[in-house]
Amino acid sequence: MIKNTVRARVTFSFKGETYDLDSIIDLDACPTDSGERPDFHRLLARSAGIDPYSYQYEVLESHQIVFSDATGMAARSCRDGEFDWASFEREQCTERDWPEARAIAEGVLAIRDWDARPDFKAALLAVYRAGKKAGGA
Repeated sequence: MIKNTVRARVTFSFKGETYDLDSIIDLDACPTDSGERPDFHRLLARSAGIDPYSYQYEVLESHQIVFSDATGMAARSCRDGEFDWASFEREQCTERDWPEARAIAEGVLAIRDWDARPDFKAALLAVYRAGKKAGGA
């Protein structure tokens, strides 16, 4: 299985010194389904040894992170220097739920090419997730 990673970079100046932070972030280690995007500024600061309670960190936070070189499913959510966490989170959820939902459906329905029927696939996933949310799984 290919790991989901993304390269995060930010350049900023603090007290006359330029900092170029560059880190590969393992997205599989970030919690999904929380509805909250990981604090990528904090992850970059930690990898560079910057105290999150410092003025240097405040300056870092004021600069936009540029994302690139995504791997795995994350590649579909990384475009033009931006990373769409919500899209990635949905992809992760589908990847996790689909095998079990498909196995249930294939025992009842004669559909084998689910990619040819995206409407059925979407409906099946919605019903499966509603059942999980209601306490069925």
